[in-house]
Amino acid sequence: MYVTYLTTILNTVYKVPGPIDPERSFMELAVDSLSLAELGAQLEEELGVTVDEEDLSAVTTVSGLADLLESRGAVIPA
Repeated sequence: MYVTYLTTILNTVYKVPGPIDPERSFMELAVDSLSLAELGAQLEEELGVTVDEEDLSAVTTVSGLADLLESRGAVIPA
């Protein structure tokens, strides 16, 4: 559920071509640091969880971020 949510955002908002392998890092997906900062802010706003800078870096994988969101009780909007 979280991986699907994140890959949808990455495909539509950040124009990462799909399909996205959730085991790839944001660096491997060519998501730059500015986009990561924007993604973190977007997730905080939409999901009501804190995503610190060290939680979301170029070496973070999509599945790693999904696990973090799940562990923090993020609620994906309908």
